[in-house]
Amino acid sequence: MKNVWIVDDDKSIRWVFEKALSKAKIPCKTFENTKQAINQFNQEQPSVIVSDIRMPNESGLEFLTKVKSKFPEIPIIIMTAYSDLDTTVSAFQKGAFEYIAKPFDIDKTIEIINQALEYSTKNNQTQKVIGHLPEIIGQAQSMQEVFRAIGRLSQSNATVLLNGESGSGKELVAKAIHNNSNRRDNPFIAINTAAIPQDLLEVDLFGHE
Repeated sequence: MKNVWIVDDDKSIRWVFEKALSKAKIPCKTFENTKQAINQFNQEQPSVIVSDIRMPNESGLEFLTKVKSKFPEIPIIIMTAYSDLDTTVSAFQKGAFEYIAKPFDIDKTIEIINQALEYSTKNNQTQKVIGHLPEIIGQAQSMQEVFRAIGRLSQSNATVLLNGESGSGKELVAKAIHNNSNRRDNPFIAINTAAIPQDLLEVDLFGHE
C-alpha cells in the first residue's frame, strides 16, 4: 500500500501536505521531528518520505543518512528554504530522490511524490557519491534547478553538453559534475578550443601519428 511520510517541524507545511495528498488520494502520515518518524519504523515502513532539512535536534540530512543505511530502497525527497549547492549536492550524495526548494509549487511537488512512488515500486536504489564542491552560490529558483541538475548528472554516466554565454559559469558547473562523479580521482582537463587553430585541434586533442 502506498504511504507517504511528511517530516517537518512547521505545522502549516504538514497541513498543506495532508490536504494535497488527501485530494490526490495518497495516504500519508505527518511528523514534527525525525524522532517520531524513526519510532514509527517499529510499526511500518513508508513508500516515500518527504523531509525538511532544518529541524530541531536532528537535521533532515542526518535523518536521510540513517534511513538510507537501513532502508536504501525508500525514496526520500528533501526540502528546504535555505538551498545552496553544498546542501543540494550533499542531499543527492546521501541518496536523496529529489530536492525541493521552499516555497514550492504543491502541484509539482505532488507530481514528484508520484514519481517517487513509482520508483519505489521498482525497488531501484539511488547511487551515492562523495566529492568536492566548487564555489557556486545562488538563491534564485533558476540556481536551484542548476544545483539539482548537478546533483543528478554527477551520478550519471551520460555525456553532458553545457550551453551558455562566455562568463556564465559553464566550467564551474563542469567541475562540479566531475568532482562529484565516480571519475573525481581522475584529472579534470579544461580546454579552450576557440584558442586552438582549426588545423591543430585534432592533433592537440587526439595526437599525431
